[in-house]
Amino acid sequence: MVASRVLGEDVRSMVRKGARERMCFGFCLDKQNDPLLMVEPGKKPEALRAPLKNEGGGPPMIWGTYVVRSDQMEMICEKVSAKTVTGLKKFLRKNQPKVNVLFYDKGGNLLDSLKPEKSDGVVSDDKVSDLAPPGDSGKPAQELVKRLKRIHPRIALAPGPLEMKLKRALARSVKLVNDGKLQEAETLITMIEMALAKIGKTIENDKRTQARAQQSRDRMSLGAGVKRAQALRANVARTPGSTRSKLDRAVHKAAQLLKSRDMNGANKMMDRIEKALATIN
Repeated sequence: MVASRVLGEDVRSMVRKGARERMCFGFCLDKQNDPLLMVEPGKKPEALRAPLKNEGGGPPMIWGTYVVRSDQMEMICEKVSAKTVTGLKKFLRKNQPKVNVLFYDKGGNLLDSLKPEKSDGVVSDDKVSDLAPPGDSGKPAQELVKRLKRIHPRIALAPGPLEMKLKRALARSVKLVNDGKLQEAETLITMIEMALAKIGKTIENDKRTQARAQQSRDRMSLGAGVKRAQALRANVARTPGSTRSKLDRAVHKAAQLLKSRDMNGANKMMDRIEKALATIN
């Protein structure tokens, strides 16, 4: 157990312990208004009330558990006092824990944080509203942008920790769309939509969300197939006469398969065309 009025090395020790296992903590001020923090492993953080009192601490007290993940420490306060949380925040900032500290209530709602989220970790309203797909990316990218704009306001309805994770995922999705990495963006956007559907923060249920995501993937695949067919048609146009006629018919057949949404058949046909072109060249 750590009982400290002036932490220094103890804060760094606290972070190291939290990186190994979930720890209990208790915090309050003593009669001289000096901070008093206690840390120990265990499952009942409220058990720290008595030792805090024995060390001279008094109400209001807060206690809970914390864990360190990468460069972030999450402190879940089972007993919450806004004044005491603010005192703990000031105390930790003064002792420079070298990680960001996020304070949550036991319902998962974010109460406060030691420092704001990194600017590239979240997306502002302006960035989403002004988002436009790359000029040559066509309908698949436009569909992704519509989905991003539809889910953006709903992320704020998610509980604290999930909201922050979804905001980071949204930021990553925006970057992927801007970079033209549409397949990666589609996968990430679908994950966000499914998370929102599961917590009931969307107008669609799981099944409908999955179906719409599949439709989007199909459209993206169709777009890629059309571009592939167009490139093949250009290559076929440069082949000798009799061979060109045969391959041109095959490209036309691939186009018909694409039109009927038979992606598997179209891709097989285009595979054969590419193989034939490679033999000619």
